[in-house]
Amino acid sequence: MTSSKFLLPGRGWLLSRLALMALVFITAFTGQLKAQDFEGKNISEVAIRYRGAKTVDEARLRNLMSTKAGTQYRAERLDNDIKTLFESGLIDDVRFLAEPVGSGVRVIADVLTRPAINGVGFVGNTIFSDQKLAKETKLKSGGSMSDAEILEARRNIEEYYQGYGYPDVLVSHRTQATGQAGLSDLIFVIDEGAKNEVRKIRFEGNTVFTTPELKKEMKTKEKGWFSWLTKSGRFESDQLDNDLDAVLDYYRSKGYLRASSPGIRRDPVGDGRVDLVIPINEGDKYTVAGVSFGPMRVFKPEELYPSMTLNGNDAYSSKKMRDDIKTIRSFYGSRGYADAVVTPDIKDAGPNRVNIKYIITEGSRYKVGRVNIQGNTKTKDKVIRREVPLKPGDWFNTVELETTKARLENLQYFGDVQATGTPGGSGYRDIDILVEERNTGSVGVGLGFSSIDNVVGFLTLEQSNFDITNPWNFTGGGQRFAMNVRLGSERSEFSVSLVEPWFMDRQLSLGGELFYRQSDYYSDVYEQTNVGGSIFLRKPLTDKSSLKLEYRLEQIGIDVESGSDPRFLKEDGDFIRSAVTMNYLYDNRDSTITPRSGERFDVSLALAGGIFGGDVDTVTFSAQGAKYWNLKWDTILSVNGEIAFVDALNGDVPIFERMFLGGGRTLRGFEFRDIGGDRVNSVDEVLGGQSLAFASFEYTVPIIETVRGAVFYDVGFVNSGSWDISPEDVYSDIGLGVRIKLPISPIPLALDYAVPVSSPDDDADKGGQFNFYLNYEY
Repeated sequence: MTSSKFLLPGRGWLLSRLALMALVFITAFTGQLKAQDFEGKNISEVAIRYRGAKTVDEARLRNLMSTKAGTQYRAERLDNDIKTLFESGLIDDVRFLAEPVGSGVRVIADVLTRPAINGVGFVGNTIFSDQKLAKETKLKSGGSMSDAEILEARRNIEEYYQGYGYPDVLVSHRTQATGQAGLSDLIFVIDEGAKNEVRKIRFEGNTVFTTPELKKEMKTKEKGWFSWLTKSGRFESDQLDNDLDAVLDYYRSKGYLRASSPGIRRDPVGDGRVDLVIPINEGDKYTVAGVSFGPMRVFKPEELYPSMTLNGNDAYSSKKMRDDIKTIRSFYGSRGYADAVVTPDIKDAGPNRVNIKYIITEGSRYKVGRVNIQGNTKTKDKVIRREVPLKPGDWFNTVELETTKARLENLQYFGDVQATGTPGGSGYRDIDILVEERNTGSVGVGLGFSSIDNVVGFLTLEQSNFDITNPWNFTGGGQRFAMNVRLGSERSEFSVSLVEPWFMDRQLSLGGELFYRQSDYYSDVYEQTNVGGSIFLRKPLTDKSSLKLEYRLEQIGIDVESGSDPRFLKEDGDFIRSAVTMNYLYDNRDSTITPRSGERFDVSLALAGGIFGGDVDTVTFSAQGAKYWNLKWDTILSVNGEIAFVDALNGDVPIFERMFLGGGRTLRGFEFRDIGGDRVNSVDEVLGGQSLAFASFEYTVPIIETVRGAVFYDVGFVNSGSWDISPEDVYSDIGLGVRIKLPISPIPLALDYAVPVSSPDDDADKGGQFNFYLNYEY
């Protein structure tokens, strides 16, 4: 964005705003002098009186005011209301008047509202029409507009121009009288600048690091074949400054303390294209001679040294030094020293060597005062408050404050979250939480597809901030509701679920689901139908792990084609499965969609039948794991696998409990569920096994921003007997694939082609297999 080049309309505007600020101060000050007569009295009425045209609805102004009928008169509250009304950008002047009414007081808000916008116009635009730019502003005529709304419209116009290769566009605005009382036109003044698209990015003077290594640090990219999708070749002037800082910081993080550049040069090459040329003065590589600390009272140096990442004889690193400063501040913040300041003092210590001393201004220690929550119009206070680990009277802790912000962001209820500490009473810090709510409900209609179940039409209704106790509105309680309908040639599904993540106001999730699933894609011989429900409790053990207990009751129908092999016909019928499952999950991955680091382990034990009743008596154990490494050039190596067993407590293990491999997420060189136990040659299908082991090794590399290439190797086996881990008949495959991040979905589409390497069952080797599916990491 070019916010640093935001233009003010003129000197007269500045003088008028200064006069307005003075008026606000005088109004607030004189209000406090008169407030002595009314302070603490009950407010019987709050009236709004308009000076001039009424361009802002009264209800909108009342929503901005904390002074209301039935509350006590407080001069401080009126001061805050004056500030809030001015900051809204909806008014040009406000004065609060008060008059006695019996034993109470009547408050009058005397307001001069901004003129309503009659229309929107443009000056200086030659590339795009007025109609197109009006659409991009996302403004609607009628009613007054706040400064924030107008500024956002200006940014929208700038972004639109920049998207078409005009990085230096400048947008300002002015209002223009219409001759009608209370109505003005909003005029956007546009300086389009010249069109610039990046043909090449070149570096001069770089000998230590290659051009591709340095390009990787920049967000600005060269225009490529897929620029229509990736927006490569387009840039913002401010972004170039940030990119240069990022390149120099890369040098400094690798030891080149004095790396510098005179700036990025744009060399025109015709047709509105430029080459970006970045001269680099690399300088010498520096080593840290020693690290020390200035005077401290709270900690001793030996308490901090073990946590430092930049130590004596290490290559100097600006990144490590920043991390260490953050660590030191966290140490202090965890003890209540919210104002601790850490300043690095870097001094030469000989040729290409430096000493680093951290000068710490410790400040005072604070306790938590009040926890103030603002901005939530739908979400209940308790939904936010329960995510705050700090309580009034606790020692103020900046680490926990960051945890609060992260927890609230992870709820996905808010577009923006601010959690700050502000001065409270003596020795206290209040916690101020400001949230900006966003739409948490969604309706999805569309088509899904994969190589297993072909095309599926779906309808989804989701509300991640559901409240079952709030009829008709059903939002604000922090519950999660979902309803899904899927219809296709190979499947028909319906499910509805509800989860309360804080059952009985404790960090204990209670959830349930009702479902119907009819599936043809399991087999060409039979159709499977599952109807039932489940209920579970899940308890977090740590931030990364949890324990879940689930009870599931379902009717499973197996409809085998008449005339099929007797071994399948014996599976025909309806079964009642009543089972309890205990599940342990540990997950510290950095992302659930495209993980680059971390691991995930999922261990479960399920008991069906026995004391729980039903027709199915089995015990099932499964252990799944995955590990990720982020390697050079943003390549990712992953290993995932599973070991699983099922055994019958009474009778045989039914086919819907048996185990199979093959298909898009296991052995990709073989058909779906085509590896598993004995094969029935007459129908060319397997009956499934009772023991399974599988592993997959995958390495992905970035091709462009939204596409990654993959090479993989899968290996596994399925044994007919229970608790049999002997690798006698091992299947394996090798393949290539791509992961494409589509604009319509955050989940990448995976396309894989794999060929068998080893296949003990010749009938299972049907040549290379193509698989495509949404690559959602479980």
